[in-house]
Amino acid sequence: MIPISVHLLTKNSAVTLPRALASAPGAAEMLVIDGGSTDGTVDIATKAGAKIIVQPANALDASGIRDFSAVRNVALKESTQPWIFVLDSDEAASQELWQSACRVAESAKDPAAYLVARRYVRPDGVVIQRASTYPNERLYFFHRDAVEKWIKPVHERVLLKPGVNILRLASFTLAPLPTVEEFKRKNRRYLAIEVALSGDKSWRTWFTSRLLHTLRSRLIALVRLAGIWLVPGGGPRLPLRHELLRFWYAWRLIVETCPLTLRNRPRVL
Repeated sequence: MIPISVHLLTKNSAVTLPRALASAPGAAEMLVIDGGSTDGTVDIATKAGAKIIVQPANALDASGIRDFSAVRNVALKESTQPWIFVLDSDEAASQELWQSACRVAESAKDPAAYLVARRYVRPDGVVIQRASTYPNERLYFFHRDAVEKWIKPVHERVLLKPGVNILRLASFTLAPLPTVEEFKRKNRRYLAIEVALSGDKSWRTWFTSRLLHTLRSRLIALVRLAGIWLVPGGGPRLPLRHELLRFWYAWRLIVETCPLTLRNRPRVL
């Protein structure tokens, strides 16, 4: 068995979970952190040999997870293997990616963290090759001794220990392209969490940490987007409506976390 613990967060994920589990064969441990599924998700995970962990109630609300780091930290604590591979329940690791992770887990001598890229797949099975967010990398493969914990309730990430090397795995995971309405729904959920956690921050904090940072990232995305749509070739592109929704999210985040807006509205959560 390969000394990897695969972590998946689930909530009524019966349709996509079998593919996700099958994409990481030979892992010594599968941890499925479930949020109260009623569609057979738990049965599927159990039959695949996964250990089921219940998402902590204090990290949830009526709409689902409100603190993703808290949920992921439970899995981190329960892990028995030295290497952690994080996979969203609707994703699948490409064969090349999983083989790359296995080689690291079996031969690496020092703790490290690895960036894992993600690509979208259209309903017709075509992999989208170009998007302004690509390579869409996340630190989703790491040695347990390389990280302190997960941080941030939404858009969570691992806090690395000092001196840990950040490397990259070959290839990518594959995730189904959501519909525009699904994409909007997910973004509204994330926005609600971010606004609820903002508090009444100072204008200076909002200006430097939110406004300038967000505008800078969107400017970079805009340059990339222009290149994708103006330069021919390179393969299928992410639909423009999906790209523009990211700009909508950034704009709403700036407006709704503004100190003036926060003082004049009730809490979202």
